[in-house]
Amino acid sequence: MSFRFSAINLGCSKNMVDLEYAIGEILKFSDRAPIEYIEDPESRECEYVIVNTCGFLSSARQESEETLSYYDSLGKKLILMGCYVSVKDDAFLASLKNLVSIVPFMSYSVIEELVLGKKSKFNLGAIVRAKQAHKESKEKTLSNYLASIEAPGKWKKAFVWRGDEVRAYMHAPFGYEYLKVAEGCDNNCTFCIIPTIRGRQTSRPIEAIVEEVKVMLSQGIREIQIISQDTTRYGTDLYGEPRLIEMLEAIDAIPGDFTYRVYYLYPDILTLSHLEKLSKLQKFLPYFDIPFQHASENILKLMWRHYDRTHIDSFIEYIRAHFPNSFIRTAFIIGFPGETETDFQILMDFVEKYRFESVGIFQYHDEPLAASSKLPKKVDDTIAKNRINTINPLLEKILDEKLDARKWKKQYGYVMDTGWTTVIIRPELAAPEVDDYDEVLTSDIVEKDIDIGSYVEYTLSEWVARDIWAEKHQFSH
Repeated sequence: MSFRFSAINLGCSKNMVDLEYAIGEILKFSDRAPIEYIEDPESRECEYVIVNTCGFLSSARQESEETLSYYDSLGKKLILMGCYVSVKDDAFLASLKNLVSIVPFMSYSVIEELVLGKKSKFNLGAIVRAKQAHKESKEKTLSNYLASIEAPGKWKKAFVWRGDEVRAYMHAPFGYEYLKVAEGCDNNCTFCIIPTIRGRQTSRPIEAIVEEVKVMLSQGIREIQIISQDTTRYGTDLYGEPRLIEMLEAIDAIPGDFTYRVYYLYPDILTLSHLEKLSKLQKFLPYFDIPFQHASENILKLMWRHYDRTHIDSFIEYIRAHFPNSFIRTAFIIGFPGETETDFQILMDFVEKYRFESVGIFQYHDEPLAASSKLPKKVDDTIAKNRINTINPLLEKILDEKLDARKWKKQYGYVMDTGWTTVIIRPELAAPEVDDYDEVLTSDIVEKDIDIGSYVEYTLSEWVARDIWAEKHQFSH
């Protein structure tokens, strides 16, 4: 029996990590069954389609259902993964003719049945929710995972990505990969349903994280993207207190020529003392992903964010003073219930003052499963759109000025794509998939042998363009 499959990721980078683990589990059986990855899920050659879903917003759940319906209509055998599993519509799933399996979070035991053609035990009514699946998972550490792929056929070319044999590390050809250090979240932000979908925070032990970093380095990965729902609180569930700094120090001590960045940092847990320790790490990229969501204390309280403007200001000012080349990415929600013109002006002044390197802007919409949907003083849709149209020109102006300031200066980055006369480069401090890339002339690159994933030195000349990548407005919790 052959297993010809493709995969679609509808969720965030954290979801992508889950998909890579599932693909790794599929490859475990490459010595017992012919396994072939089909790049185009619509191809006649493709029999199974893994749909890794998002359930964070109602629009994302709708996209998940539309995607499942489409491939169901093509007669593809559907394997459902991701956040939609926890907020699923059972009636909708029952209507699908070709749904053959649901893979709960971090639980891949059903894959052996699929790949080897064993009798399926799939039971829609028995699907466990995210928290239960995580607790019952047999895939608790990377060491278990590594042992599971020691099959005789593991080196067979079962999964191909841009011509390279990558196994489950799908971003390796581009020089980077995501490292998920925890699952779930203990916050109760009023606009967010992540704790409902993914459960409470469950951290991986520092030892397991260190082992995976070593594996990544052995695969040629040079930049590690550390992610979780709330990385600042990493380790609280395991060690009784946050252990982010200790975890980063352990990674920093690993021999090798690599760097790492940390996503989803919040100023309510991190102190200025923590920032001082970050400044002493040798391989830490001064990239600060801090989704403030707003700058008005009135709105922050309604969101149940656990910090005020005094803390925010001291946090940013310390970063700017002690990390000269810092890159700050943030995100704001416009039109949150109760947002007044005064609140919005506070946000505008905040953006003007700190001139962030990357900003995601999102219009608030009621999410029926979120507490914020019950809040009074809804902001009219037209008013919210007008506010977005007001703040966007300011953000574009700031980005253009920052781009001009980089011209004719030596830059470093990773090659993401090549053309006849131009090359797309991800600047070293820019995060993959969410931040702007540079499009430069080939003649502006010092190295002449240019391949995808190459780390290169280049100069921004007068001819330069910002390339807005596919997931520019990926939502940050």
